[in-house]
Amino acid sequence: MTSPELRVGEAIIDLLAREYGVDVVFGIPGVHSVELYRGLHRSGVRAISPRHEQGAGFMADGWSIMTGRPGVCVLISGPGITNVMTPIAQAYHDSRPMFVLASTTPTGALGKSFGPLHDLPDQAAIVRTICAFSETVTDITQLPALIERAWNIFSSDRPRPVHIAIPMDVLEQTCQPFTRVHISSAKPVADESEISRAAEIINAAQNPVVIAGGGCVDAGLELVALAETLNAPVLLTGNAKGAMSSSHELCAGNCLVFGRVQRDVEAADVVVVVGTELSDTDLYNNGRALNFGGKVVRIDIDQAQISRRTTPTVSLVGDAAVTLREITNKITKRTTQDGQTRAQIWRDHARAKTDAKFVPWLKAIEDHLPSDAIVALDSTQLAYSAHWWLPATQPRSWLAPYGFGTLGCALPMAIGASVAAPNRHVLVIAGDGGWLFTVAEMASALDLNSKIVLLLWDNRGYEQIRESFDDVNAPQLGVDVSSHDPVAIARGFGWSTTQVDTPEQLSATLQTAFTANTPQFIRVLVKQLSI
Repeated sequence: MTSPELRVGEAIIDLLAREYGVDVVFGIPGVHSVELYRGLHRSGVRAISPRHEQGAGFMADGWSIMTGRPGVCVLISGPGITNVMTPIAQAYHDSRPMFVLASTTPTGALGKSFGPLHDLPDQAAIVRTICAFSETVTDITQLPALIERAWNIFSSDRPRPVHIAIPMDVLEQTCQPFTRVHISSAKPVADESEISRAAEIINAAQNPVVIAGGGCVDAGLELVALAETLNAPVLLTGNAKGAMSSSHELCAGNCLVFGRVQRDVEAADVVVVVGTELSDTDLYNNGRALNFGGKVVRIDIDQAQISRRTTPTVSLVGDAAVTLREITNKITKRTTQDGQTRAQIWRDHARAKTDAKFVPWLKAIEDHLPSDAIVALDSTQLAYSAHWWLPATQPRSWLAPYGFGTLGCALPMAIGASVAAPNRHVLVIAGDGGWLFTVAEMASALDLNSKIVLLLWDNRGYEQIRESFDDVNAPQLGVDVSSHDPVAIARGFGWSTTQVDTPEQLSATLQTAFTANTPQFIRVLVKQLSI
């Protein structure tokens, strides 16, 4: 029996839903994407509508962090794509999967530059530098193989965004339902002899250290097993936070930014580096790469990454979980307590170095943060200290713009996370400057009844940049901006609102905010504080 013909837009969504499990997408419909939305309706795929395509991208990224699956954006051509490029770049920088499906100008207008609506000179080329691949498709027979290629990257390679653009006249064509093109793929497997050599080096270590990055986010059990067998302290990058519970005695947490900790790592005789770039944002030391004094065993799924920023003694290209398990099986279990001691010293050092003006606020948050809470941090001063101060006991519960360092991402990422886990509370910490970048998504949060608590750290502008000007004796300029009355703004979006002036007030407010089932907005007016 012949299947009914579909519009190409319908057939794409049908394939994604039927074969790849896509059940939610993020985007704003437009005249160029009607056929894709026809497909969403036909396939029963949930469509989340933000107030700006930048919000769509950040929501998809937050959803992806929570689920481990590619976040999917369905967008219009031209401005839809240029608006989403910042979140695409963030996902690229932090190695996360995102599938961006977009319309583009009709086939006869591609590259002609006579002024069609939403025209870009070459939409696919504009996005290509921040994607695993980016293609414009005019031949519909290519679509199943391209979609399969994208999902193979998401599941078997270093995950990165993928963009596929289809001209709107192609989306309107009719076709039979697509059949999935199965293309075999597998994660790389580290060489057995190199695993044995790594185990020999690790067994001989006197004061080993483990540094785990975002590549370990789904390798928590294996990471803990290695650490416990080796009795080694574990330092986590931001993207790995929660892979090992903050409550574990060997977890030193996110304190690699401190000079004392970096010096101790450099003095270790063996360092196991797993799934991390060892990037500037992990170290925050003016761009200086770690100068390892001992041997380095490095594990990464990306062959190109394995020798960046250091020359490993042993290079293991493979999946973090599988490779850690193989190494641990060859290691002799230790009974010393040195690892716990070093982890505690580093945790204590991080807290002691935290700016005193933030400590009472962080304590108030820590005291009331639910154990299963999701935390989304923007680029703001209180959030910077929260990275190492606040706990994370579960993987895939910590959202922040580590690599790209953009402003405004926390709220829409939190919304995406809430879509993925609607029964969990989400704490957002944002500054008054960055919050305004995506403030319109407060409307989206209310529409979705998201259980979000947004703490606004309001210092009337860009305080971190003020200090950066002062650090180099430059006159401050462009940093004194204001949202004037953020409580009124939040109330206008339908949120419950509170303003607090002391940590004690914040503590009392959080106690009730985390029991509410509607969006909660808490303004901390920093300039009124006397600390």
